[in-house]
Amino acid sequence: MGTGRFLPGLPVSNLDLITHSGLKTSDEWIVSNLGIRQRHWAPEGIATSHIAAEAAFLALEDANISPKELDRIILCTSTADWTSPAAASKVQNLIGAKCPAEDKQVACSGFLFGLDHAARLIYSGEQNVLVIGADIKSRFVRKNDLKLFPIFGDGAGAAILSKGKPGEGLIASSLWTDGSKSEQLYTPAGGSAMPASIESVQNNLHSTIMQVEGKIIFDDAISIMTFMSRKICEEAEIALEEIDLFIPHQANIRIMEAVAMNLKISHEKVIKTIDHTGNIVAGTIPYALDYAKKEGRIKPGHKILFVCAGAGYSAAAAIYVEPIR
Repeated sequence: MGTGRFLPGLPVSNLDLITHSGLKTSDEWIVSNLGIRQRHWAPEGIATSHIAAEAAFLALEDANISPKELDRIILCTSTADWTSPAAASKVQNLIGAKCPAEDKQVACSGFLFGLDHAARLIYSGEQNVLVIGADIKSRFVRKNDLKLFPIFGDGAGAAILSKGKPGEGLIASSLWTDGSKSEQLYTPAGGSAMPASIESVQNNLHSTIMQVEGKIIFDDAISIMTFMSRKICEEAEIALEEIDLFIPHQANIRIMEAVAMNLKISHEKVIKTIDHTGNIVAGTIPYALDYAKKEGRIKPGHKILFVCAGAGYSAAAAIYVEPIR
């Protein structure tokens, strides 16, 4: 019914990032290998709930409904304000809603897991469900980490789901998890497995670490996103040639291009926002969806393929058909 997106603070260029971190890299390398020219970092005092609420306000305005009309809020994030309670509770208060609110933590796959959940709530009788993907990942990456620090940014996107007509809206959704690889890319400290301590802070264990070679994560992401895309199209009985727009998780331009090539989807159909956002984790797909919508890229009847892969390992794919109003 409505979408919105939000980036906090001022743009941070690759040169700004290099100056800030002292990393031995270059603007040319980051652009050619990651596809990122800038990203945003949330200013001090701004939490994930704040940027989630900003995207939510815009989605509510776009949908032309009031916060009081929401039946549920699902905030998808891996960088919540606190370990407890749910940051969604803060979002509910910030936007003036009265409905139940909850967090969903599935790393980069969070928004599509939330979308699947919301669709099932609508099917069970709820009227309006707000799904937000929001992360402030810049605070959980080591500044000296050449593999991860240039990639992540902060941002949010939101969508409001309501009941639609048969054959329109979200027509198929598929989720996937392989927990055997949960510690290949993770944040060790801050949870019950390793509570915060002087040692955990001194050893920088509250930041995300990669415990395998980057090429393994790179190849796995391509393989999983290709598999999930084909799987969802087969389940929905839609040929890949029928897809009008492709919105993949925005983690690395080379991953996105490789998946599109595997699926034989032309680059004109691929929505790309990574150049100005970086990887905003659970915010990437709803942000790119709103971007495509506001840029006039989505037309009535268009079939849109969403796919993502993230830590956990987790992955999800969905097909959305833009309603003919």
